[in-house]
Amino acid sequence: MAQLPSTATIKDIIAALQTMEAVNQKADLAAVVGSPAVSTDDVATIITKLQNAKNTLATNINTQGLNTANGSESLSSLAGKVAAIPVKRSANGNLMRQANSTVVTGLGFKPRVVIASTVSSNGNRYSVRALFQDATESTFANAIGGPFEVTLLDTNGFTLKTDASSISFPNPIYWFAYE
Repeated sequence: MAQLPSTATIKDIIAALQTMEAVNQKADLAAVVGSPAVSTDDVATIITKLQNAKNTLATNINTQGLNTANGSESLSSLAGKVAAIPVKRSANGNLMRQANSTVVTGLGFKPRVVIASTVSSNGNRYSVRALFQDATESTFANAIGGPFEVTLLDTNGFTLKTDASSISFPNPIYWFAYE
């Protein structure tokens, strides 16, 4: 900022202070917005860059399946929608066959995909893949692999039916569940 002459009036001093304050506020705004905004941008450019960032954020939220975000919303609203993006959970493990069905619990979620595999005593590999469309448990595809079938999904796990009394399963059953 140019130095004021010694003959400057109060009005000149106030105008200079307001200009200086606007420059500082613009620099602060650019710092809050971050890249690509810089302190040398004019206010209109900073606003455009902020709006572009909000539009990108809304698009990214929508690609996560919410399809409710719009770049014209407030930043607070968009942040709330980021928090609402569902996070898919998964779990895996192994277990030994127990009678004709084995229950897997403690997942903390209802799986939509379950895959299980094992090797029988005669060396044959058996596996099953179960895909469920929605919470109604309507089976989308349940490929029964030999003696396996996934049944009884609940909010904490699933039951793996291994109704094969004629086949011995001395090996662990490896499973993977995905929300």
